[in-house]
Amino acid sequence: MKGITLIALIATVTISAPSYAFFGFGSDDDDKDKSTDMSALTGHITQQLGASQSTPLTDLLSNELDVTPTQAAGGAGALLSLAQTQLSDENSSELSSLIPGLNNFTGSTGLTSMITNMDSVKSTFEGLGIDPALVTQFAPVILQYLTSEGASSGLLGSLSSLWGG
Repeated sequence: MKGITLIALIATVTISAPSYAFFGFGSDDDDKDKSTDMSALTGHITQQLGASQSTPLTDLLSNELDVTPTQAAGGAGALLSLAQTQLSDENSSELSSLIPGLNNFTGSTGLTSMITNMDSVKSTFEGLGIDPALVTQFAPVILQYLTSEGASSGLLGSLSSLWGG
């Protein structure tokens, strides 16, 4: 009987709480601000991605810019998460087809729900130990990668406008 009660309690808490609450993201506490949430998120990104995260895109970013593979994956994840929330369905589908493992950059880290504008992208960069000014260098490299993968001019134009590139 105690086992059933415990299972019911765990199920109730799990169903009623948003998933990010279990990791401390998005708390409504007055003493926590968005930078604390973003800092916790970037810590989670670093742990989730690890230094072994190697994809053609992260390799390109690491080689072109002075960043680690983890920073490359986290920075790309921030920009791609913003794109996933802002692009049309057609452009979003195209983006997903052009970047192998896109969910590794965005979905598993919870970035898509946290990245809502360029300020949150820059905060993520900061949390990863990347100068937020490097956003202007990440975007063209990602666009270069997408061009080499055959991205349409519509997708490239939308991303360029979104990322200020």
